[in-house]
Amino acid sequence: MLVTKKKVQSGYFPAQQLPDRERNRSQGKVPAGETASWNSLAFCVLLFFILLTSVGLISQYSRVIAVKYQIHQVQQEIEALQNEIEHLQIEVKSLSSLERIETIAKNDLGLQYPEKRQWIRIARSE
Repeated sequence: MLVTKKKVQSGYFPAQQLPDRERNRSQGKVPAGETASWNSLAFCVLLFFILLTSVGLISQYSRVIAVKYQIHQVQQEIEALQNEIEHLQIEVKSLSSLERIETIAKNDLGLQYPEKRQWIRIARSE
């Protein structure tokens, strides 16, 4: 069995050429405050983007709901107007019937059919 007393460093640069900070980082001796600050900053940035995305999604969803409500209101208004149009068309047909007009002319206005002696024949001249 072979035992060595020297610790062999792995990596591209020898330990003597690395600055102290890089040597400590390669050996796993990173200052605790430095990684914690980077981790907390990354977490805050990630949290901000998640919050921003969720606010955007909620606002878009509320806009969709508002537009759907407006569409529903307009459809109800269109339906009411179509019903009113149908009722008005029926009323126009009933008011413009010839029997009704004749009855009003005879009874209310006192009009009557002309007698034969009231007819005037006009000849066409050629």
